[in-house]
Amino acid sequence: MWLRVLLAGGLLAGLLSACAVVDPVDRRYDTIGRSLAKARDESIFLNLVRASHDYPLAFTTIANVTPSMSNTSSFALPSFSLGPPNCLPSFGPTGALTGRACSFPTGIPGASVGVSNSTASNSTAISTNFNVATQETGSFYDGFLKPIDLQTLDYFIRQDYPRELLFWLFADSFQLSGPGTHDLGYEYQPPVTYGCPESDKRQMCFREWVWVAVLTGLTVEEKTIEKPESGGGGGGGVRGDSGKSPEDNGGPKSGKAETVVVARFCFSDVLEHQARVQMGRAMATEMVAKYLNFPFSPSPRCGTWTDAQAQADSEKPQPDTFNFNVGPLKFRVVPRSAYGVFEFLGTVIKMETQGLEPSANAYLPPPPRGRPDEAAPPRLLTTDNELLLDIALSSGGGGGGGDCFSHTWFYDGDYCVPQSATNTKRIFSLLAQLIAIETQASDLSITPVVRVIQ
Repeated sequence: MWLRVLLAGGLLAGLLSACAVVDPVDRRYDTIGRSLAKARDESIFLNLVRASHDYPLAFTTIANVTPSMSNTSSFALPSFSLGPPNCLPSFGPTGALTGRACSFPTGIPGASVGVSNSTASNSTAISTNFNVATQETGSFYDGFLKPIDLQTLDYFIRQDYPRELLFWLFADSFQLSGPGTHDLGYEYQPPVTYGCPESDKRQMCFREWVWVAVLTGLTVEEKTIEKPESGGGGGGGVRGDSGKSPEDNGGPKSGKAETVVVARFCFSDVLEHQARVQMGRAMATEMVAKYLNFPFSPSPRCGTWTDAQAQADSEKPQPDTFNFNVGPLKFRVVPRSAYGVFEFLGTVIKMETQGLEPSANAYLPPPPRGRPDEAAPPRLLTTDNELLLDIALSSGGGGGGGDCFSHTWFYDGDYCVPQSATNTKRIFSLLAQLIAIETQASDLSITPVVRVIQ
């Protein structure tokens, strides 16, 4: 009997030890990855909703996540008796046999083995610790508030983001000057202005210039050049501990080359053809006839940039506008900052959810030149999902957002990004990347740090 008990105890101990040793990470890794992605999207969404209500933006980041799991199992052989029960005779005061007294060590009469929770137990503890750090630092806002440069724009063009979407997000205004025309500015700031200057004889608005930029193949090209570092005289070269450069000590001059990336706007024939296919040839033909009915010779063309020109451009100060020419007309594109992108998208949400009407002083071209939907939320002509930003609002709150790509809530109700909102998903991805570009590594370990334990 005791051999069977011992064998059963050994098997049970083996099973419990197996539970303690095997710790699969695939499901836990997947759960944490999905949870972090959802938290990132909802954080971006909440800031967009805050911008639509003119609330200050707030940025936090999860510096690290430390999941842990411990499983403790214990097993001990229970008490058991060997042989027959231990029974001894008992005698009365006169010495007569009165009965037999038997002891049962297990405390269970008739059983040889007793099992209780003191001899076999198992406990499991799972926790996920993560640090939440604020990004409200000078270095973060230094990058977050500065205008987006051409290299950053080129990053996103190379990732196949629709150029029409990028021009809407990153172009704060178009400025036009040239012979025989007054300087004109096309700034999109609903409900005050929709980028339709009344003095423009063409009666064009901001979004028409976005279409023109797309239809003409406007894009960014870069060149990498090497600039030799100057040595001696002007303080160049590598200095040692003595404070003297190598040439001061009679050694060779330091001529380490510096790699510089130079970017510029240009017009691509390939992207021009691609945009007309994406827009649809009938629509593209209508747009060209309506908005490009003037002498059209955009420059510079992509691929015509020589190393000498790039070298000369690298010597010039970096402008805060993007410049290009269309015939005799000179264009300047004033870029937004990353913060400006959030504010712009907040305005678009306000147009969609609050039915924002043009202010009394806002000018819109009258028909037939003007379009009846000029004051409507922006739409894209080169993507299947036309709305630039697709947001649904339901009053009452408390919704779970089960059929939403992303869900958040504010004081006026629940906000949802539908699963079909392709452009909105692209924007969320772009904003996450844009925030990461402007985040320094030092911003992830600053104080105060809120440590949350679940």
